[in-house]
Parts: sequence; structure tokens; C-alpha cells
Amino acid sequence: MSKGPNTIFLCQSCGFESRKWLGKCPECGEWNSLVEERVVTTKKGSAKGGFRLREARAIAYNEIESQDDARVSSGVTEFDRVLGGGIVPGTLVLLGGDPGIGKSTLLLQVAEKLSTSGATVLYISGEESERQSNFGANG
Repeated sequence: MSKGPNTIFLCQSCGFESRKWLGKCPECGEWNSLVEERVVTTKKGSAKGGFRLREARAIAYNEIESQDDARVSSGVTEFDRVLGGGIVPGTLVLLGGDPGIGKSTLLLQVAEKLSTSGATVLYISGEESERQSNFGANG
């Protein structure tokens, strides 16, 4: 059941690629592990808008350089612990959970501690619409 030339099905367990969906990966034997991926075809080294794409390649885990020294303390010890030692500059932290559990309170405390230490803080908050949320639903 191929979707066309710009679609492949990729096994999330072993990386096997197929042009059609398969219930069981023929490479590793996992069931329901193939997911649809869109393939973007561009000329090598070029892209829309004048940006240049770099060629991606797989890197062995033991070849990845540790960047533990690049973490910034949030000022909240447990928050830093959960993030593996602090916030990595240039990254995004997404915090989710049920309504009323203290997400906003925690992040406002982190923002206050960071801004007191001289850091620039951008706090963005979003809400689900009533149709998306099951909070308070009967049944």
C-alpha cells in the first residue's frame, strides 16, 4: 500500500526502510514498528530559500562528545537533576502534565532564578481548547 515516491515506512526498532507498510519488520521481527515518513528530495547541498543542507550521517554512541560542561543551572536543584544537570543552552524544554500540578509555578520559579542571575528568559505558555481537553468531562 505505497503512498507514492515521497513516502517510506521506517522501522522504529532497527531502521529498516520499505516502500510499503508491513505489519512485521522483515529485518528485526518487531510487529507494528514501521511508521510512515515523508522523504524530502533536494539537490545535494542546496535547499529552498538559499539555505545549504549538510549531509547527515550516523554516529556511533561512543563517538559522541559529552557536553556536560555546557549546562546552565536553573537554580532549582530538582529541576536541574531531571534535566541531567541543568539546561543545555540553545535547547527547548517542553513541560507537560495535568492541569493544576504546578507546571507554571515551577517554570516561573526557574525564570525568576535565571533572570536574577542575569540570564534572558523567554516564557511561552499554551493551552488546549475545551474540545481538546478531557478535564472536567463527564464519563
